[in-house]
Amino acid sequence: MSELLLSTRNLRKDFSGFSAIQGIDFSLNSGQVKGVMGPNGAGKSTFLKLLSGELQPTDGEIWLKGETITESGVEQVSRAGVSYLPQRPRLFRSLTVRENLTGAAQTGQLLDVSGVRETVERLMELVGLKWSADKRAGELPGGEGRLLDLAMALGTRPDVLLADEPTAGIDETSAGRIVQLLLDLSRPSSDEKFRFEGMVFVEHDMSVLDDLADEIGLLKEGKLLAEGEPEQLRQSETFRHYADNHRTSGDHYGNLFTNA
Repeated sequence: MSELLLSTRNLRKDFSGFSAIQGIDFSLNSGQVKGVMGPNGAGKSTFLKLLSGELQPTDGEIWLKGETITESGVEQVSRAGVSYLPQRPRLFRSLTVRENLTGAAQTGQLLDVSGVRETVERLMELVGLKWSADKRAGELPGGEGRLLDLAMALGTRPDVLLADEPTAGIDETSAGRIVQLLLDLSRPSSDEKFRFEGMVFVEHDMSVLDDLADEIGLLKEGKLLAEGEPEQLRQSETFRHYADNHRTSGDHYGNLFTNA
């Protein structure tokens, strides 16, 4: 039986009287990858920020490997084994690829100089940025910048990776490389030192959700309406009702429903 890795109980987040997250019960087992989908304003990014410690919940609990992280901040959550890849890049644009990764490798790890150097070299090779090591992050094209973002998230050697739209806004080649990397690093058979135990990610592209997720959660107005394997979720009455209401909405979630 798989170990319970990350969970929430009655998780809630209010902003000035507005409930962005409303009583979510969620669980992630070791070896599992869960996707979260839903329209703009559903609370998807807020949910990941709560799990990462970037936001503090109004109510409810968050547990990581049996220990509460409900009131922990970003640094504490990171040290506990959770890494967050935000929707918007957080690169140090004036620093080189190597310098960005060196900072990430030193975060939350007791590594000597040689250990940091080895980690950085392996990360650059892993994401295909070895030949861009001395480029400033601000000079990288969008796809390579996102790969550097991912490498920095992996540099903390997380047990759980949280990723907010990891392939959004980049070229198809880089997006495909990111999906393949995440697939490889989520597999128990992977020998990579950067393999994680579980992942929760937000995505608006159904093909990426299909490729990566063992299960998908449908979030709307801060509520988790349904969960299930991709095909199982598509066949659910909740999903079909939701798809019918949004099929002609014209927003960037329209492609979620092409196979519904």
